[in-house]
Amino acid sequence: MSGIEEIVEKYVATWAEPDAEIRRKTIAELWAIDCVYSNTATVFRGREGIEEAVTEAYDHFVPQGFGFRVAKIDVTQEVVRYQWEVFPVAGGEATMKGTQVVIIDADGRMARDHQFVDMAPSD
Repeated sequence: MSGIEEIVEKYVATWAEPDAEIRRKTIAELWAIDCVYSNTATVFRGREGIEEAVTEAYDHFVPQGFGFRVAKIDVTQEVVRYQWEVFPVAGGEATMKGTQVVIIDADGRMARDHQFVDMAPSD
């Protein structure tokens, strides 16, 4: 597993991390100071914005019994595309799937992250 793949795995794991302080520390470790994460609804700026996005995902999915996992990672130089899934922790198929395209900066941190939902829960 490459360093970029490890970054992705660690980041996706933060979505289900119950300890807010661990989430904050992991985001500070993985993300550039001036980072940007965008999805179809919102743009989150800076590490505080990333923390807000991760906390929203945690608060929405984890209490309902869902987890997050990386399905596939493709790396080309400083760009990574990965697919993720939201799945019932008790078992079963993914209920939501998406693709992220991330730019890694010269320091090896996530700088830009663009999310695309491939399968919404109602699909």
